[in-house]
Amino acid sequence: MIKIKGFNLKKLDNVTKIIFILLVSAIVYLAVFLIIKPIFYPKSNFIAGMMGMMNFSTGNFITLNMTSLIIAIVFGFFISLYLFKIEAKSEELKIIKKVLSEDEKMILNEIEKAGEITQDSLRFRLEWSKAKISTILTNLDKINLIQRERQGKTYKVFLSKK
Repeated sequence: MIKIKGFNLKKLDNVTKIIFILLVSAIVYLAVFLIIKPIFYPKSNFIAGMMGMMNFSTGNFITLNMTSLIIAIVFGFFISLYLFKIEAKSEELKIIKKVLSEDEKMILNEIEKAGEITQDSLRFRLEWSKAKISTILTNLDKINLIQRERQGKTYKVFLSKK
């Protein structure tokens, strides 16, 4: 997940995500245009290039604009796949949580908040016994909601990628 200080893409609504995708695509279009313009017009200056940016009358500008546009559209497409995939995974987790016990929900919420946490840290945060934490995590691991990796004497716990 992409996190920028105070900005979490996971919590944006759909309209904001679409505006973000369009903005990034426009910036990519402009950047690609300016980067590949010297290939088509090696001796043109910056202002003449900017003035002719939307000029579709010459063959070189048509090729330049179409290349930039296609690259920007492809880039925007992949960003949209990423952004809406995050949302789909979040929705799946909400549905799955409905059938879990309260204890399992509490553990999943803690793991979700932290992103990645050790089993010992979970035990101290929830103030439960080692056995209870271990049993619940084993059950969640069996149904592929979480994954555990050995880290010294404890386990590192995180949500399953599947």
